[in-house]
Amino acid sequence: MKKALIFTSFIDDLEKIQLDFSCYNCIICADGGYETAKEFNLKPEIMIGDYDSGTQPCEEGVIKLPMEKNMTDSEAAVDVAVSKGFDDITVLGGLGGRFDHTMGNIGIIAKYIDSPVTIRFIDGNNKVYMLPAGSYTIKKSHYKYLGLISYGTCCENISISGVKYPLKNRVLSDSTTLGVSNEITDDKAILSFKRGRLLIIESNDAKS
Repeated sequence: MKKALIFTSFIDDLEKIQLDFSCYNCIICADGGYETAKEFNLKPEIMIGDYDSGTQPCEEGVIKLPMEKNMTDSEAAVDVAVSKGFDDITVLGGLGGRFDHTMGNIGIIAKYIDSPVTIRFIDGNNKVYMLPAGSYTIKKSHYKYLGLISYGTCCENISISGVKYPLKNRVLSDSTTLGVSNEITDDKAILSFKRGRLLIIESNDAKS
């Protein structure tokens, strides 16, 4: 897989992020994310944005977007990564601050759910991604909680084991908190469902 890492302008609890930056084939900065990449001594290959939240870099690789457009800088950065052939994309940030941006970023994940591209959003306390119907294993990690949220419609025949609160052939609607605040108790969780799209949220408390 070709892996891209995207820095956004807003990243909660940056100091808690646990990533091996050397495993990425390309660094992309969306708007003010360029300043954060510099904190890690990372040189991006692509910089994209309207630069309303930061100074436009004076170097090669800048894609200047208009202030008024039909997408956010983060979505534009993801689209560029996909157009360059990257099929494993990690986006740093975009999960705090303005809630409309957070919800919009979930929509970016949904946009590519039926493609070969894997997209996840990460900040210091959360890892968020989406799964289509199927069977999966989720390894236990440094995240304490595992949240399952139906996205857009009901998820049917959900079963999950290896967790504090197992489920067996349940229906998970998009109007319930049933899947919130579970915990992986074994070395991995075993998850399956037959219909729908499931938002997966691995998280820690912000104060931890």
